[in-house]
Amino acid sequence: MDKIKLPIKHQKVEILIISDLMANDPSTKTDKKELLIVKDLAKKVKEISQEQENLEKIKLWKDHNSLIKTRPLVLCFPENAYEEMIPYSLLKTTDPFLREYEWYLRSLIYHWEELHDDFVITSRVKVAAVFNITDWGIPEVWENPESLEGAARFKQQIINEEDIERMKFPELLFDKDATDRNFEYVSEIFGNILDVKLYYTIIPMFFDLGMMGFFSRLRGLDQILFDMIDRPKWVHRVMDFLSKGMLNLIKDTENRGLLGLNNADDYIGSGGLGYTYDLPQKDFKGKVRLKDLWGFSESQELTGVSPEMIDEFVLPYQIRLLENYGLNYYGCCEDLSKKYNIAKKIPNLRRVSVAPWTNMQIAAEELQDKYVYVWKPNPADLAMDYFDEDFIRKKIKNGFELTKDCIIEIIMKDTHTLRNDPSRMKKWAKIAKEQAMNFY
Repeated sequence: MDKIKLPIKHQKVEILIISDLMANDPSTKTDKKELLIVKDLAKKVKEISQEQENLEKIKLWKDHNSLIKTRPLVLCFPENAYEEMIPYSLLKTTDPFLREYEWYLRSLIYHWEELHDDFVITSRVKVAAVFNITDWGIPEVWENPESLEGAARFKQQIINEEDIERMKFPELLFDKDATDRNFEYVSEIFGNILDVKLYYTIIPMFFDLGMMGFFSRLRGLDQILFDMIDRPKWVHRVMDFLSKGMLNLIKDTENRGLLGLNNADDYIGSGGLGYTYDLPQKDFKGKVRLKDLWGFSESQELTGVSPEMIDEFVLPYQIRLLENYGLNYYGCCEDLSKKYNIAKKIPNLRRVSVAPWTNMQIAAEELQDKYVYVWKPNPADLAMDYFDEDFIRKKIKNGFELTKDCIIEIIMKDTHTLRNDPSRMKKWAKIAKEQAMNFY
């Protein structure tokens, strides 16, 4: 599979073009046939973007994320299953850089022609900023990190308490020359067809405001669980350092003018689109500030930890960061059934994740119509030996009944396989959309 290396290790990317290096020097001639391939795809995306249905979806999302009651919204983010739906082996270009854009454009068309979910197709093509972020002074060490399949294990690097003395704040390294070069190159190809935008939004989106992720990769998650009992003051010291380092990072990015709005067809948090009437702020004059953005955090590594311990060791340090953002999204794969009360302490909280193993009734009672209820059904439903449409239909119908008083959306994501049957995602989307329309 030809894929351009991502600028930060271990990123999970949805429908976004991200490349850290220009594969072609703009002065080098690109095969005209390959240019025609991507330009034809761009023209098709342009046509789709002008469909009235897309404009209606934008209003739906703006209402939805602004807590105005709509029908349940339906989204598909196939993630790792994309390879079964749009295999790289079927791409017609050979240039690595163009192949990424070819795949991206085909994914948009696929959403429109095959999935028919509530994903919005716009005429905006994104050119990601080229950047990297330094480590915390102690590099992560992985076993089998380049494996395309299976698990990769990290090795404990913070062994003794005094090892944290080696830690230092991370820094953002922004490559303006490479960013400008990429932008010029993409503009030459698509500029007279699509709206080419420099995508600074990618920078804050991958800041890990949860912090427990990289802490556990350096210390070891099981050891951190012991530390909370055996050396609580030390854990507080580490979390204080991490939160101050992240605060320094996001403020530096803001001061350098490297933020981009994420209030349109932007993937936000752990799933969903960013459209809303409430961002940017009313006093926005062009320069993007943290308070003009969606923020995001989670504590999925600590899903089995008590609400009291999350409230003590994690949430105060996350709030130190999240209070800078205009709206916030909380949660990912963790079960928040017993933690919604403490999550509500987050300033400007708007969207909340409801993972597959969450008690949906409790979530509905806690979130009501005060927050967006982001329902993520179990992706295993699409990976069984037999795709049971009746089971899925009943499950979604029951879920919508439970959440009838909520601002609800349903997202199928975290899929690793469709058992080489792409029709499963299409059928799921069709069932979900039918149930959403019937329910409304």
